[in-house]
Amino acid sequence: MSNWEQTKWVDETGQVTITIQDVLARLEDDPVVSLELKSLAHIPSVLIQEKKLENADLSFPIIVVEKRGVFQMILDGHHRRHKAITERRTHILAKILKGAIFNGDHYSIYKKGSVA
Repeated sequence: MSNWEQTKWVDETGQVTITIQDVLARLEDDPVVSLELKSLAHIPSVLIQEKKLENADLSFPIIVVEKRGVFQMILDGHHRRHKAITERRTHILAKILKGAIFNGDHYSIYKKGSVA
């Protein structure tokens, strides 16, 4: 299993774990959109390993969490966003995870149709 496939988030109690596979399953039928990079400017960058940046494939969408119409965080794809910015692109492919709550270290992924 690759490092990426081991990506997971655990709530503050340590009782609930959400994996990247859970997120991808939730987003499976959602469309890929072209997202304006400046709409993510308020989200802090993270330290990116040079090799990961070089290998970033912009044909894969990033995953962005949206709550109440505001992008809260990049769940997956910081390296792709950084590469897109470096290449002076204005847009990036993305999947938007709506219905996800981020409160401290707690994530809850709701079923489609649920209101968050």
